Amino acid sequence: MLRDSVTVGTRVDAPLDVVWRLLTVGRDAWWPEMRFDAVVGSPLVETWTEGGVEATATGRVTRCDAPRLLTFVWAEPTWDGPLEVVIRLTADGTSTVVDLTEKGFVRARTPRSLPDEHEQGWGYHLARWKRASEGRDVDGR
Repeated sequence: MLRDSVTVGTRVDAPLDVVWRLLTVGRDAWWPEMRFDAVVGSPLVETWTEGGVEATATGRVTRCDAPRLLTFVWAEPTWDGPLEVVIRLTADGTSTVVDLTEKGFVRARTPRSLPDEHEQGWGYHLARWKRASEGRDVDGR
């Protein structure tokens, strides 16, 4: 059966406003390949190198309820449509819970392996975001 969604999450030992700031304006510290403004309609672009070739995903921000919710759609040129990413932040004492869901893989007719690849990729990015929010080295050194 084809997987249509990916859900990942983490608990960050930092206040909600710090985690939100690092998602929206401090992203260069942990995800410099991703560009967008936290404003509905803002274009979104991620570029990376895969097998020596530059690749790009593009989209737009569809919802921004600071400091708790950011939603965007994005796609690569070979997909039949966009995937939707929903990032929710919830304050929990002095920590912040981050929940991220990406869906639409079936409708977009992405490769069967993409949900697993994106789950790993989101895990990587969430770990770097967590470390940056906690004031630690993003590479875990």
